[in-house]
Amino acid sequence: MAILTRFNVSPSALEQRRARSDLPDTMAAQPPPNEGARAMPNVLWSDIKGLKAPELDAAVQKREIAFINKLRKDDTADGLRIKPMTDAADPRARTGRVTQGWRAVLFRFDTSDGVRTYVYAGTWPHDEGNMLAKTRRLEGNPVNGIAEFVDVSLPALPTQVLYEGPAAASVSYLETEHNYSSADLTDVLGFDERSARLLLAATSGDEVLALVDDFPNAWQQHAALALAVGDPLEKIREELAIGTRPADDADHDLTEDDRILRALAHPAAKMQFTYIESDESLQRIIEEGNLGAWRVFLHPEQQRYAMGHWNGPFRLTGGAGTGKTVVLLHRARHLAEVDAGSTVVLTTFTRALAENLKSDLHALDPSAPISEALGKPGILVRGVDQLATAVRFKAGDGFAAASAAIFGTRCGKVSQVTSNDDGWASALAAVAPSLPDSIAHPAFFEQEYLQVILPARVSEADEYFSVRRPGRGVALDRQKRVEVWKVVEAYRANARQAGTVSWAEQAAIAAAWLDEAGSAVGVKVGHVLVDEGQDLSPAHWQFLRALAAPGEDDLFIAEDTHQRIYGQHVVLARYGIRIVGRSRRLTLNYRTTEQNLKYALGVLDGGEYSDSENEGEGTGGYRSARRGPTPSSFAGADDDAQVQHIAELITSWIDEGVEPAGIAVLARTNDRAAAARDGLNRHGIVLNHIKSAQRDGDRPVALTMHTAKGMEFNRVVLFDVSDGVMPAAHALQKLPPEEHEDALLRERSLLYVAASRARDVLVVTWKGEPSPLLQP
Repeated sequence: MAILTRFNVSPSALEQRRARSDLPDTMAAQPPPNEGARAMPNVLWSDIKGLKAPELDAAVQKREIAFINKLRKDDTADGLRIKPMTDAADPRARTGRVTQGWRAVLFRFDTSDGVRTYVYAGTWPHDEGNMLAKTRRLEGNPVNGIAEFVDVSLPALPTQVLYEGPAAASVSYLETEHNYSSADLTDVLGFDERSARLLLAATSGDEVLALVDDFPNAWQQHAALALAVGDPLEKIREELAIGTRPADDADHDLTEDDRILRALAHPAAKMQFTYIESDESLQRIIEEGNLGAWRVFLHPEQQRYAMGHWNGPFRLTGGAGTGKTVVLLHRARHLAEVDAGSTVVLTTFTRALAENLKSDLHALDPSAPISEALGKPGILVRGVDQLATAVRFKAGDGFAAASAAIFGTRCGKVSQVTSNDDGWASALAAVAPSLPDSIAHPAFFEQEYLQVILPARVSEADEYFSVRRPGRGVALDRQKRVEVWKVVEAYRANARQAGTVSWAEQAAIAAAWLDEAGSAVGVKVGHVLVDEGQDLSPAHWQFLRALAAPGEDDLFIAEDTHQRIYGQHVVLARYGIRIVGRSRRLTLNYRTTEQNLKYALGVLDGGEYSDSENEGEGTGGYRSARRGPTPSSFAGADDDAQVQHIAELITSWIDEGVEPAGIAVLARTNDRAAAARDGLNRHGIVLNHIKSAQRDGDRPVALTMHTAKGMEFNRVVLFDVSDGVMPAAHALQKLPPEEHEDALLRERSLLYVAASRARDVLVVTWKGEPSPLLQP
């Protein structure tokens, strides 16, 4: 939709909006860092939406950092040259001298108690900076109480909005599809009349989304995204923390500067404004730009979960890129601050992902207290199997004693921990049970052991004959259970003779030991935060439940059932983790574009997913805060044709200035990733083939879709998504027919995970026929 004429609110209309409401009571917030210290002003970093900020070279960035640091210490210092603007729309507008050709745009506030605060609105070329300072106001929205920038330079409001083509005669999408009115947008949410008219003139959801990037304020962008998908007004207000008016006597002694500073403390304003608390935080903000914004700007909903408190386990769900991990990082820091003497465990499925969490935590706050062992104060970041290993070492001889609760008899000294699939083939060969071929397969026994036998602590045949098997697709009569149990006994006997336990067995025994002795020796912890919860096994959940001492804020779980690419569906209540009434869902995607998001979600169509409370989980309501190109596809005759196309793309991207390390080629298997790497090498493009979810050097990378879990890239190519490659034939052949449907769900989820790794550009290639998972 191309808008030919833009308009603005008349001064009288703006004054009427100001008169309708005062700021809400959600303004009660943390005080500024330097409150009461007049000699050192507070400085807030801000992000004016709808404007493309200029890219600063290293020399100007260095001067920018020096300017702000000097401002934070003394705003009268020589060289700052802070001055008001003549004929400015906002009397608080100022500019300062960063270099001869660059100006800092500032807004200055002096509170009634003597505290001076500057809002820094970026460094701009001289003339552009002066114009920005003259034409922007910074004020508190009179309806919702959120601080916002207002551009007074836009043309006056015409009688109607003019569009190219026939759109002007079309009906309003928001009015007809979702029954929103102009009063809903202005009086309930706080949009100005101009913005409300633009939104109501849009004729489709896509046209609403096309307007989002032009709004100058984060709250407007987030509200417009919610309107586009038809969220109820109360839900939008709740997500943006739009509250009620404060008590009348709270405002009697406030100056206008006081009121605006309160608006800057609104939870929704923190998506756009943040106090600069140290030289280090300033440097990270400037050097990392938008890619580091998650460390600084939190959505009110994210903030609510990061800082909230619950009397028991809490579950946060949401699609890929909705900020679940961001919430966990902020929450870990928050809990370490409010409960300084406790151990806060931050864990996830793999060691590599845990290392990424640890790196991100350090980037968020280098001063965050880090614990190096269970029972030591601070934040302990480990993979879940690493934690179970630590408990095994802590238990010493008690670990063997606790194993009797799992196996019926004590195990000997453990010399090695093995993969969960190791040993089943040899046990099957030794016993040769009388079972159908579809069952007499290592994959079936591995899952039967993980999902039924181990979590139920079955140690004898009679127990197995009567144990319930919820969620298992294959029915077993008594005779089949007899045969299955023979294999289990052989598997356990072989492991005991070799002195090994599997990772799942280690977790199960560690849980038994914690239940018996963990509290007495001080190993249990106050808080456990779990990322990628959908991939954990029942033994993992029993272990984490035993590790976290029951109480307030004991377990906080982030998961997305649509990203389950390992193991089978788990219902948490079966393992002592009850979340009734303590579950919320994030729907706003921060990573990828709206176009990439729609493509990734489309892959899930046709599958039926259930969450960890055994409730159906759909894909409705998800939206992205970013726009970009439509994903493209390429069908080649063979691998060579695919590789040649990818080589041309990567060459063009690098020529455009894309960082090579931000480019990734994802494949279904390591063999396919190696084929892409070797083929591109022959075209003169050197890729690193990585096998762990961690960055590696400054080249483009090739990796599997599984390895890409937890990572993101600017440009992503999904290589060889062909019929016969996805779903992987070997992933289905080794399973009984009753489990094919769940395996197909995991294949869909894997493709969804892969597609959602792309921030900006997504390309999918195949040879011959595309994967049936790509078909609508």
